[in-house]
Amino acid sequence: MEEKPEKRKKKRIPLRIAAAVCFLIGVILVVLTEWYLDLYDNSLAALLYTLSIPQQGAGAGTVNEVIASVAPPILFIFGIYAVLLTVFSSEKLRTAAGKLTRRPAGTRKAMRAVAATVITIGFIAVVAGPTWAFFRLETPEYIRLMRSQTHIYEKEYVDPDNVALEAPADKPNLICLYLESMETTYASEEEGGIQPVNYIPGMTQLARENISFSNTDKLGGMRSNDNTNWTMAALFAGTSGLPFAFPVENNSMWKYSTFAPSIVTLGDLLEREGYTQEFLCGSDAAYGGRELYFRTHGNYAIYDLWKARETGAIPKDYYVFWGFEDRVMFRIAREELTRLAEEGTPFNLTLLTVDAHHLGGYLCEECGDEYPDKTANVIACTDRQVTAFVAWCREQPFWENTVMIICGDHPRMDTCLTEDVPFRERTVYNCFLNARKEPAEGATVFRDAAMMDLYPTTLSAMGWEIPGNRLGLGTDLFSGEETLTERMGYEELNEEMMKYSQYFVDHFAK
Repeated sequence: MEEKPEKRKKKRIPLRIAAAVCFLIGVILVVLTEWYLDLYDNSLAALLYTLSIPQQGAGAGTVNEVIASVAPPILFIFGIYAVLLTVFSSEKLRTAAGKLTRRPAGTRKAMRAVAATVITIGFIAVVAGPTWAFFRLETPEYIRLMRSQTHIYEKEYVDPDNVALEAPADKPNLICLYLESMETTYASEEEGGIQPVNYIPGMTQLARENISFSNTDKLGGMRSNDNTNWTMAALFAGTSGLPFAFPVENNSMWKYSTFAPSIVTLGDLLEREGYTQEFLCGSDAAYGGRELYFRTHGNYAIYDLWKARETGAIPKDYYVFWGFEDRVMFRIAREELTRLAEEGTPFNLTLLTVDAHHLGGYLCEECGDEYPDKTANVIACTDRQVTAFVAWCREQPFWENTVMIICGDHPRMDTCLTEDVPFRERTVYNCFLNARKEPAEGATVFRDAAMMDLYPTTLSAMGWEIPGNRLGLGTDLFSGEETLTERMGYEELNEEMMKYSQYFVDHFAK
């Protein structure tokens, strides 16, 4: 008779190896969670968005710093566990003569019991780690809000196409300077910040001499709501009057050919008025969907890391931090402004700095070392570069007919220089130079405002007339109209913006 082939026994992963893997997974989740909560003071929505987008174009230095921060504690804790697992799982010991011999029966039994406990801990860790992260990140509250419905858009959204907007006959140029992580806590306590010295004296002076909307009677700024508190969300909110409240599956919209095509943004309105528009940043503009957004809403020309290499503004292999630093960006900005002004058509140049990005910021060769804190030196350097750029612009022929808006994108995502103030209590810097308007009679610059209010306020600063003083969810801060933050209160508005909206999906995400 023909012999039946022997069945091969399936190889099983040893129990102690499986336990070690489970323990490692649990430790990684706990360490990452505690590291994030210790260093960052930001929403779960911002974290999930960052994790959901392709990391191509992200700063290599940031990734390296994350690894350098979390790897040592993970390896240390896991190393202790691995040693215990190895020692107590071994039934042999080495004699003084160097030979391996079996342990006594009683000792073997005790060590097996300890080994079983260590293995059990490994399997418990793989459950405890995710559970710990789940509750420490306040995920139940996030889920509750996402499963709740808001009707704020049906009630409060003002479609720019349904408003009889009136552009000024003499169209001013526009320079929008978004400053990475620029918040007002960097100022001294005397000026309205929280620092022992003022790290932003130049911008403090600019705010004092021009128009700056503040939540206090000192240097303050605009609130950052959830879903507007990372760079792409802030750019979107400041130019559309809406939060970045797209469902998770739509966070990959930069893969497609359009970005929320039904929304009428600042770029769309200025394109209709014949503006030449450009977006300039020192990184890969594709990151986070920025390039797609600006290309499809205003036909902006994109000047980023790749364009700078192509034009010879930087060497072909140049790469620091996220691409090229702010000192290079401001040099390119001067060249681009000169070129745009010579074309003879109204222009909108939107710029985004990068050096102040977490973690801790980037020290360029122009940064000093007058302060013991790295981030303080980065912020002081940004302040000097911004004020020098403003001074240069004021000397140019185009300045007389140019409105400049300087605005932080969001508060710092890490807690460098800001560890004593909760994220939601910090405000972003803003300053309006050469504005065509003053606050209306009875109105004041001391307003409780949000990033969404920047949209109609920008147009108003350029001389546009906005019947009703509102666009999107934003309010013209030059008017006496109440902002949603003032009418509803920050916490209530924030909660509504975190809730799910079928209206938002149907009208804005498609």
